[in-house]
Amino acid sequence: MQIPQTKLPINDPARRIAEFFTYTTGRLAAIATGATVNTQINIQADADFVLEKLTFSADLAGVAQTFNGMIVPNVSVLLTSSGSASQLMQAAVPIASLFGFGALPFILPYPKVLPANSQLQIQLVSFEAAVTPAITLNFHGRKVYLLSRPVGG
Repeated sequence: MQIPQTKLPINDPARRIAEFFTYTTGRLAAIATGATVNTQINIQADADFVLEKLTFSADLAGVAQTFNGMIVPNVSVLLTSSGSASQLMQAAVPIASLFGFGALPFILPYPKVLPANSQLQIQLVSFEAAVTPAITLNFHGRKVYLLSRPVGG
C-alpha cells in the first residue's frame, strides 16, 4: 500500500526554506486540583510548522528553582491538531511522559507537521493532591516557508 503524499511545501525541497521556531503557551495560571484548562496555539499563516521537540517548565508562585529541585507537576496533557482533526495520542498522558526540560527536551519519534493557519489544541488536567503549579509548554521545531518559485529557478 502506498502512502499518499500531502500537498504541503515540505514535500518539495526546491520550493521551501526552513528556520528554527518555538511556539509557547506562555505561563498558564495554576490549575485548581482536579480542574481542566483548555488553551490553544495558533500556527501562523506564513508557514507550516514541523514540531520536533517538547519542553515544559513549572513553578510554584515564581519561587526560584535549581536543576536538582525542578517541579514536575501532576498534570496530564492531551494535544489535538486542528489541521488533521486528530489527537496526537490515544488519551491524555502525564506531562512528564511527553515533555522534557529545556536542557533535555522530549524528541518526537517522528516530526509532526502542523499546517499554516491551523491550531494546536491543548488540554491540561490536574491530578495534584493540593497545590497545582503554573505551567509553560513549549513546542520547538521549524517553520517551513513556501517560496514563490523553486530555488535556482
